[in-house]
Amino acid sequence: MANPIIILGSSRSHGNTRKAINQIIGKCDIPLVDLNTLSIKPYDYEYLNKSDDFIPLIERIVEFDTIILATPVYWYTMSALMKIFIDRITDLLDIRKDLGRKLRGKKLFVIASFGTSLPKGFEDTFEQTCQYLGVEYLGTSFVYVGENDEQFMENNQQAIEKAKLILPIVEKSSTQRYAPSC
Repeated sequence: MANPIIILGSSRSHGNTRKAINQIIGKCDIPLVDLNTLSIKPYDYEYLNKSDDFIPLIERIVEFDTIILATPVYWYTMSALMKIFIDRITDLLDIRKDLGRKLRGKKLFVIASFGTSLPKGFEDTFEQTCQYLGVEYLGTSFVYVGENDEQFMENNQQAIEKAKLILPIVEKSSTQRYAPSC
């Protein structure tokens, strides 16, 4: 894998999801787009929102090989910011098919932070969206950010290692396979 970008979809730019990202990427310098700082309106059948920040963001994203979506788990699913972002992909099927086609062959990985329990079926939306778009779904790492529960902390290490192996993100060393600006 080369050339990743992170899309952060949390209402807190420096909250638990950002901490989960930092645990996974370490000191690697991977471009990060914070959806909280952009104006992306919900999907509109008449495309009255086509001049917001969504299309310029997608024009940037298609330049990367791997897209890492990072979202907190809110009510057993992704955040509203992330859901709006995903919903707006519909624009790429109708008014910007040229951009939609550029997503084919990309890879997608999800980092999900949670504080109480793992959601059932959380990955289904991402997996099915990837399948529809011709994007390779690499999976999800669930990172626990709640109280210091030993069982979850052990699982965190596994989730972090899973992400590093799949992406793969490693600290600088003589044996590194890929490390963007680490």
